[in-house]
Amino acid sequence: MRRQERFFRSIIVVAAMAGLVAGAFAQGTAQQQQQQLQQQQMLKMQTMTQRMTQIQDRAQNLVKNLEREMARTQTQAQVKSQAQIRALKQMGEGTAKMAGEMKGTLEQWREMAQNRELSQNKETAKDMNRIQNRLEKAANELDEMLRVMERLANRLQANG
Repeated sequence: MRRQERFFRSIIVVAAMAGLVAGAFAQGTAQQQQQQLQQQQMLKMQTMTQRMTQIQDRAQNLVKNLEREMARTQTQAQVKSQAQIRALKQMGEGTAKMAGEMKGTLEQWREMAQNRELSQNKETAKDMNRIQNRLEKAANELDEMLRVMERLANRLQANG
């Protein structure tokens, strides 16, 4: 009878230890996955920051080209074209400013995302992912808007 009690106690102790080891392993794996996800998010946001720099540079180049075009247009027939170029130039300046603001927002997001306490809370992590998705969507929209403005500038310059 005592042997059976010892045997069952030993089994219970072994099972409890196995459970603790399995739980610790699962927690370690979950932490690794969370760290990998954070690293992927950071890389994605770094790429978006570089993209915003490119958008900002393109918008500034558009503005410079439009300024040159405005200086070139001197005749009365070109005055109407010059007003359109001026309006497009102002839009380009605003786009460059938006890209700069988005870069700042991306930096703020990155700082928040590096906070381990925030990333451990599942709801907060979901909200951080939502922000990241919105920032990416905004970057895509800003890039597309700049492409359209560049096409329009090319047409205005060709007609001027």
